[in-house]
Amino acid sequence: MINVAAILKIRSALFAKAACSWRYRSFASVSLALLAGFVLFHFVTWKCFTEDLLTDTYEGGDLSRLGYLPGSKHYRNTSVDLPRRHLKMKDYLGQPVDMLTIGDSFSIGGGRGRNPYYQDYIATFSNISVMNVTPYPTDDLVMGCSPLSTLAVLDNSGYLDIIKPRYVLIESLETLVPARFGRPFAWGWTDSLADVIRHYEGVTGDWPGLPKHSFINSGNLDFYWRNLMYFFSDSAFGHSVHQFKLNRSLFNVRKDDDLLVFQYDLRITPFMTVEKVSEINETVNEIAEVLARKGIRLVFMPVVSKFNLYGEYIIDNPYPKNMFFEKLRPLPKKYLFIDTKEILQEELRKGEKDIFFADDSHWSWKASRAIFEKVRFR
Repeated sequence: MINVAAILKIRSALFAKAACSWRYRSFASVSLALLAGFVLFHFVTWKCFTEDLLTDTYEGGDLSRLGYLPGSKHYRNTSVDLPRRHLKMKDYLGQPVDMLTIGDSFSIGGGRGRNPYYQDYIATFSNISVMNVTPYPTDDLVMGCSPLSTLAVLDNSGYLDIIKPRYVLIESLETLVPARFGRPFAWGWTDSLADVIRHYEGVTGDWPGLPKHSFINSGNLDFYWRNLMYFFSDSAFGHSVHQFKLNRSLFNVRKDDDLLVFQYDLRITPFMTVEKVSEINETVNEIAEVLARKGIRLVFMPVVSKFNLYGEYIIDNPYPKNMFFEKLRPLPKKYLFIDTKEILQEELRKGEKDIFFADDSHWSWKASRAIFEKVRFR
């Protein structure tokens, strides 16, 4: 007799095995589809947007990269076409040097692009020799730089007496001036002459490249989220890059009336008090006195922040105005003061575009040219 129960049991087992096999194939198919979608999402986003922003494949600035804002990307290639160039410390072989420059990223060509070193405009327009000193690794660096302590090391080690410049130009981004100079004067930093020379022989002073990324990275998700949040908040709710709308076109990029600035440019304004600016001026005056005893003229060049320079063109600007330059101008000075805000404001009011790069916290060659066409050294 046919055992119906056994047949049903076998059929049930076969169906169960088939169902299990189907579920496995379905799971595998869904998993492969999700993986393919995941890879495709990252690849398309990378090739269309984030590779451009996050790598050195196309040179650009820090603000569009950190804010994931492609419309302000300012494409450029680094090149130099001026007849005179500045020296780096590793190139010093005892030749005459008229001016030493000490500063932050503005002094090492941080903006890149055409003629990124303002020192080359000084050398060309004033027909003098210029050498840039990168920051010495002292214990008081602010954002990687402390011009005061670097100059003190050069002086106390005896290296400044070997170079014997006629001028020392100290440059600092305006927003970092309070942290770097708003303190009681001190001149105690030093090192041996041999160590100072050895240090500068090994420093290229070149602008570092960006870190490497694979096409699958968290920035691809951040790109969409950040661009959505900028519709509702000028900082995308607390991110480091603020985006503002200008009342006129001031950049040669797709979003030519957008202004990108660092959050720090806004946060520093309350600290630019009359008392703090006076303290800064007194510190710089004391540096000037130390140098004057060696027959050296001090030049102080605070670089106006992008937010401060373009602030008057922001539509419905909700943030207080930075008055650092206005407070510093009338104070008694024992140094030569380069008022970068006044000079560059004149250029903006003449209709000049791209004084700063749209996508960067650094100025362009147009700023360097405008300043050192006006300020000459003999």
